[in-house]
Amino acid sequence: MLQPARSLFTLCIAICFPAAAFGQSAEDFRKPYAGDDATGQHVLGLWQFADGHELEDSSGNGHDLSLQGATVVADGLFGKALKSAAGWPREDSRHSAVAKDHDSLSPSGPFTAEMWVRPSAEMKDYPEAFLLDKKYVAHDDYQWTLMKADGKGHRRMKVLLGFGEESATFWSVQAAPLATDEWIHLAFTYDAAGTVTFWADGQNLGSSQQPGLGAIHPGRHVLSIGDRVGSLYHGFPGLIDQVRLCSGVREFRPVTIEPIAARRAYLRMEKVSPLKFRVRNLQKSALKDATVQISVDGIAAKDFQLPEIAAGASHDVEYLLDTSLRPGEYSVVTTLQLHQGETKYRSSEQLPITIVPRSLPGRMPVVMWGGFGTETLPKVKDLGFTHFLGLHPDYAGVWKAKKPIVAEESKRSSDRNLLDAALEQDLRVLAQMAPGRWLESQEDLLRIDRDGGHYSRENISASAPGIKEFGYNVGASMAQTWHDHPAFAGALINTEIRDGTQVSFHPHETEAFKQASGFDVPDVVQHKAGVSWIKLENFPKDRIIPDDDPVRVFYEWFWKQGDGWNDFNSAISDGVKSTDRKDVWTFFDPAVRVPSIWGSGGVVDYISHWTYSYPDPIRIGLTTDELFAMAAGSRSPQQVMKMTQVIWYRSQTAPPEKPAAADNAAAAEKEQAPWEDFDPGAQYITIAPMHLREAFWTKISRPIQGIMYHGWGSLTETDGTSVYRFTHPETQNELRRLVHDVVEPLGPALKQIGADQTDVALLESFTSQMFATRGTWGWGHRWTGDAWHIAKYAQLQPQIVYEETVNRDGLDDFKVLIMPSCDVLPESVAAKVMAFQQRGGIIVADERLAPGIKADIVIPVYLRTKKADVDKAALQRLAADLRTKLDSRYQRRVDSSSPEVLTHTRRHGSTDYVFVMNDHREFGDYVGHHGRVMERGLPSESTITLGRKARYAYDLVSHRTVRADTKGGGQTSWNVALGPADGGIYMLTDKAVKDIALKLPEDAKSGTTATISLSVTDDSGKPVDAVVPVQVTISDPDGRPAEFSGYYAAVDGQRTIQLDLATNETRGVWEVTVRELASGLVKSGWFRVR
Repeated sequence: MLQPARSLFTLCIAICFPAAAFGQSAEDFRKPYAGDDATGQHVLGLWQFADGHELEDSSGNGHDLSLQGATVVADGLFGKALKSAAGWPREDSRHSAVAKDHDSLSPSGPFTAEMWVRPSAEMKDYPEAFLLDKKYVAHDDYQWTLMKADGKGHRRMKVLLGFGEESATFWSVQAAPLATDEWIHLAFTYDAAGTVTFWADGQNLGSSQQPGLGAIHPGRHVLSIGDRVGSLYHGFPGLIDQVRLCSGVREFRPVTIEPIAARRAYLRMEKVSPLKFRVRNLQKSALKDATVQISVDGIAAKDFQLPEIAAGASHDVEYLLDTSLRPGEYSVVTTLQLHQGETKYRSSEQLPITIVPRSLPGRMPVVMWGGFGTETLPKVKDLGFTHFLGLHPDYAGVWKAKKPIVAEESKRSSDRNLLDAALEQDLRVLAQMAPGRWLESQEDLLRIDRDGGHYSRENISASAPGIKEFGYNVGASMAQTWHDHPAFAGALINTEIRDGTQVSFHPHETEAFKQASGFDVPDVVQHKAGVSWIKLENFPKDRIIPDDDPVRVFYEWFWKQGDGWNDFNSAISDGVKSTDRKDVWTFFDPAVRVPSIWGSGGVVDYISHWTYSYPDPIRIGLTTDELFAMAAGSRSPQQVMKMTQVIWYRSQTAPPEKPAAADNAAAAEKEQAPWEDFDPGAQYITIAPMHLREAFWTKISRPIQGIMYHGWGSLTETDGTSVYRFTHPETQNELRRLVHDVVEPLGPALKQIGADQTDVALLESFTSQMFATRGTWGWGHRWTGDAWHIAKYAQLQPQIVYEETVNRDGLDDFKVLIMPSCDVLPESVAAKVMAFQQRGGIIVADERLAPGIKADIVIPVYLRTKKADVDKAALQRLAADLRTKLDSRYQRRVDSSSPEVLTHTRRHGSTDYVFVMNDHREFGDYVGHHGRVMERGLPSESTITLGRKARYAYDLVSHRTVRADTKGGGQTSWNVALGPADGGIYMLTDKAVKDIALKLPEDAKSGTTATISLSVTDDSGKPVDAVVPVQVTISDPDGRPAEFSGYYAAVDGQRTIQLDLATNETRGVWEVTVRELASGLVKSGWFRVR
């Protein structure tokens, strides 16, 4: 019969709610085992010390005992019992009963050991006592002991398991409540997968886990009951009864209560569905008169009277979690009580949960491209990342169902664990959606050439019937599976898939073009990259062609809609965003690895693009500017993020061949970097820290909404093998510093500061790309990219425009138009260019310019030599020449006295934000000896001049006022001194930042919302006309930071924070401290929470 519970057991985080095997009944351990419980195939040995059969193995397996100092006495629980006694340090004597070694006593898989024990008075103050031992000091088998008693006389259990070459120790979390002369049932189970679970009277005492372990290794020792196999002996002072060894993990609870698909992390104030708990009756009779109470650490307790539950059946109860509690760790405590006649049972289990503070509303995403196990997430967090890729759809399941599906629970369980772990670290998880890649296995969907053959690079016809619907279903499946988990943040859509696109001639494709254009695909069309005008007969001598030229019409159709990828991506994005989640976002990357024409990526929320920083890290600014040109033509609002590749191609930066500069093999060996010696086969190495730094400052100078990185194996040292090699240990430290010092404090403000309207444009001509194989195609190389470099070195700020931009917006905002590689132009654009020139606009072009247009300034095309110092010097000479020719005709918005210090401006209202970037570099000893990349930064000084009178200047990085001089002619200048590859941000205002006005409630009641209002004001007491970064620290009476402490953007000088006070907040006087990060002013205030 069930005995009265001795205490209420609570378990630690790792071991709460051990799951019962489905369909498994509880062991009826409270009476003598008989029948199948005694002789079943799962019973390896059973010793019951029954009258007349005291030393026999009741399982029938023949493992009879012999006494080695122990005795059999009449005071057993079910009859007789084995009596052991104390050994060392009282006396080194043996008190055991032993069974001979046998293979079956060394279980080859999961197993369970159990016994009844009754401690005697001799147990008091006795140290470790052995219950079962087949291990001794070998790395084999098992050993089970009771440890030294705590103050209550309770003892934790310990199990040692041997695995052949090593042993592992497992501890119970809770102590067994031993009492003198009282019987208690003890047991442990091992799952042969690294987890030992301990039991006392059917109560779970916790599990100990050591992942990666398997079954125990069989040994040669006897099985010793009640004492150690050998000296020093540590017998159990008391009686032992009904010892059983079984295969499999057995269940000892008469009734269980377990969470159903429960999360362990919740976002504060999250709207959640009720937690579900399943009560399962494991007895062989009906469960009656049972109750359950559920609470969160004793708060909001709810009682449930359970109905009668048949043997083996279950009943579910629901509990609505209060997520408005203040952030922190809690336990959902379930207490089950059973009063069934004389049967009494009480068990309490804990579901540990964390209520996570909400992310601050302006946090800039820092995204790591890569999937991680939960054990890596603290490192991901430490380096400053906020998001990572970690979820994947079930493409085959969606394809088969032909509709959105929710993932199976087996996959949901592992993904839920990842999402919970991410949320606990304040990380968010993005799904990687690549249905286009998955479909490449279906041959009938692959693109075909004019002859019906497949291309060597496989790529599907994304416009094929049913493809868009499949894309939507894939996205909707992910959304429906995880829309209720706040750690799910969005999705990357079909990355890099469009690189493999190609003109294709399926009937549905050629017919679609004919319907769109009214004519067939021109015969000259053979390749996605266009047709050289040189090969076309009767091509206009001025190289200005009609907008409706058939070849041009085809390629415009193909790249905007014909190849199907833009619409396919849009469908996937629509599916991902098909639930009521408004914060989920989608992105496409690399978005400008296409010709310069609108629509790449479809209607995703963000477009992004990865860039390799070599040879010149400022090139990341080129692709960033191209992204803004692309986003400007999206048919739905679209913003920009930017990714830096952490990996470098060795072939481009440090080729395996010996340096050409070496005179001989010996000298070449001396010029190798250490990483080339210890990892000579590396193909992808780590970006140099100074390149990562300069690339960061370059991209952050644009109004991007997030930053991204790829190449975890090159950023951090990882276990296992990866093609990405960790060759520079300082790069990760540099990234961590930049995120901590710049992104976190200034990111919310940078996201709110818009672009400045520049008066210089750089035209990337789609028509020239299709008829003259021009353009960067997102790689930043070729002459078009170098022309952009020249413009930057000439202290210009070119806005990249497409032909569509020119046709839609005109050129009225610009004074200078740079036209690199504009060999062929459509009539509409040419007309606007000529009108621009006629009203005084300056055209800067190269010798490739269409003859129908004459340049005002010609920059000769320069082809790189792959010698980094030579190429940079050549581009700077061309920039100096351009500057000389422009200076008499054009005044810059902002200027730098040093060609090594580049600038970029942004603006909000009347306030200018000037970004500076130090591009001064030399060869280092990491890859510099190869001559391809100057990877080491040098310090620089420069005088920065803004082309207007601004009376006050602030350094937003160091949070201080900067002395600025107002020159004649309405200019403002100040000096900067930049460290190697470093950057800076300066805010220039017409009025000084003078004070912070802070408005707080006098009193606030817990459980309500308190409003905090702040204003950064000028000398007239009005909010400044600027976006000012501020730090707000909200502390309770104990100094504990409250939710929503952190960094904000005070837009137009103002910020309001709604502080949701929890019912369990600390009462008393709270402090609010505001620090504005322009001049460094600080203001504090207080209010009382009741």
